[in-house]
Amino acid sequence: MTDWLFPLRRGGTDFAYRLVVFPYAAAGPTAFRGLFARLPDPVQLLGVALPGRERRFDEPPGTTLAEVTAGVAGDLAARDPLPTVLLGHSLGAALAMAVASSAPAACEGLVISGRKPHGVPLGALHGLTDDEIAAFLAAAGNTAPELLADAYWRDHLIRLFRHDTALDVEATRQAGSGALRARILALGGTDDPYVDPAELSAWAARTSGSCTVAVFPGAHFFLLDPANHAAVGDALTGFLGVADHLRR
Repeated sequence: MTDWLFPLRRGGTDFAYRLVVFPYAAAGPTAFRGLFARLPDPVQLLGVALPGRERRFDEPPGTTLAEVTAGVAGDLAARDPLPTVLLGHSLGAALAMAVASSAPAACEGLVISGRKPHGVPLGALHGLTDDEIAAFLAAAGNTAPELLADAYWRDHLIRLFRHDTALDVEATRQAGSGALRARILALGGTDDPYVDPAELSAWAARTSGSCTVAVFPGAHFFLLDPANHAAVGDALTGFLGVADHLRR
C-alpha cells in the first residue's frame, strides 16, 4: 500500500489542525520546510508524496490524477479527524483543488499559491525542449545549479517536469471553472510573470466559501524566499485559526 502522506516535521502528537502540502512541478513538499517550521506546534504538517522524488524516488515519475486524489483522500479519511487545509503552489494548487473537488469532506480550506483562477499558470512552458526546460529550472532559482550540471539529475528533473506539467493540465481540466466549497486563501508574488496578482481576487468566484488574498514580494517562487517566511507563516497561521486556539 502506498503512503501518500508523510510528516514534514518531527515530534508532536497533540494536534488541533492539519496542513497538507502538495509540491510544485519537479519537486517534493520538503522544499517548503523552511517556511513551515514557523507554524505553531498544534499544526500537523503532512507532505504529499508523489513518485519519482524524495521518499518515492525509486518509483518511475508517473501517476494519474485519479491515483493522487484517491490516495490523498483515502489517507486523510483513515486519520483522526482534524480541521484540515490543503496547500499547493502552482501544480500543487491544481492537485489540491482536485482533491477538494472530488472529496469535499477531506478539507475545509484551500491555500492556493502561484495560481491563476482559470487556466494553467505555466501554460507557456508546455512543449519545451529539454534545454529549454533546464534553462527554466535554472532561471526560476528553485533548482540547485549543481543538479542541473549533473547529466543524471538533469535528465531526472526534466522527466519529472514533463510528467508534472501533463498532470497539471489534467487537474486543471477536471477542476474546470466549477465552484468549490472550501474557503480559500490565495497567495501571489508581486512580480510573478505567470500569475498577475491583480487576478487573484477572482478566486472568490470559484468557491461558495470565503476568499482572502495576500501578495508578497517576489516572482513565481516567492514562497521559497526566506525574507517572506515570517509574513507567509503569519498568513497561514491566521487562515488555519491557530491564533484563536492558542489564546484559549
